[in-house]
Amino acid sequence: MKPKYHVLITDAHHKNFQLEEKILEQLGAKVHIGYCKNEEDLLKINSYMDALLVSYVYVGEKAMEHFINCKVMVKYAVGVDNIDLSAATKRKILVANVPDYCTEEVSTHTMSLLLALIRKIISFNNSVKNGKWNPLIADPIYRMEGKTLGIIGFGRNGQRLAQKMQPFNMNIIASDPGISLTMMAKYSVKKVNLDTLLKQAHYIALHCPLNQSTYHLINQKTIDMMRQGVFLVNTSRGAVVNQSALYEALKKGKIAGAALDVMENEPPNQNDILKMNNIIYTPHVSWHSEEAETALRRKAALEVKRVLEGKKPINLVNKEVFANNR
Repeated sequence: MKPKYHVLITDAHHKNFQLEEKILEQLGAKVHIGYCKNEEDLLKINSYMDALLVSYVYVGEKAMEHFINCKVMVKYAVGVDNIDLSAATKRKILVANVPDYCTEEVSTHTMSLLLALIRKIISFNNSVKNGKWNPLIADPIYRMEGKTLGIIGFGRNGQRLAQKMQPFNMNIIASDPGISLTMMAKYSVKKVNLDTLLKQAHYIALHCPLNQSTYHLINQKTIDMMRQGVFLVNTSRGAVVNQSALYEALKKGKIAGAALDVMENEPPNQNDILKMNNIIYTPHVSWHSEEAETALRRKAALEVKRVLEGKKPINLVNKEVFANNR
């Protein structure tokens, strides 16, 4: 039987796609698996796709012009910075995401990285494996109680992190222009502006989206405002941090340690910063668990299904398209 719809998974990063196929075959849709690394790869694929399920590949105006039947693009993630939203809106293509699939995982991963930095876990581990038994090798180590944690971006992930960090008896502050003082107070968090957070925090966790206002938010100027010996954790987007400025701050000890789950270039190609002993890396995995992956794939496929059935997606990002054209 001829498929009624064609759905492209642009860049395959999951173990299989049986879940998506099961959901979308209810519509008579055929799922096509792509292995695209850039926008040029997308242009090599048949242009009749009705929907795209997108992971990391950049989808810009050229790709949108190519896929002439495309009605919806759903991002297998929270952030949609690799999709040209203005181009999609212009072409009346709905863009949706999955904002709530990995809140537990990201907040736990952030907490784990922060604790590993504070307690110098990686340094001790490497020392013992290299045949040394020296409990003082990673000094100085300071207790967490009474210190200040600053959370930049107080959406779902930032809120859950705040909840999980409460038992450590820390002062928790947050900066997010889109979240009210009242909402932050519900999590026993004090709302401050960015400058105040940078000056007061002993530990900084980044949970903000990547956009024009947050690109290289952590740069030489904002680093200079920080406390001497601050710890920085980024599980948001790599480009929120200026890698060159971070490298210099780590070398000089202005930032005592950093933990990055995301980088500007993935996989990274900056050898100098990769070799530093006061930085921890994980490969963009803070979102991951078996449960989170299942939820992500199911919710993304269901959003495609809703749109192809003529319904509104639950998590529409470019809402003006729906308001003006549906």
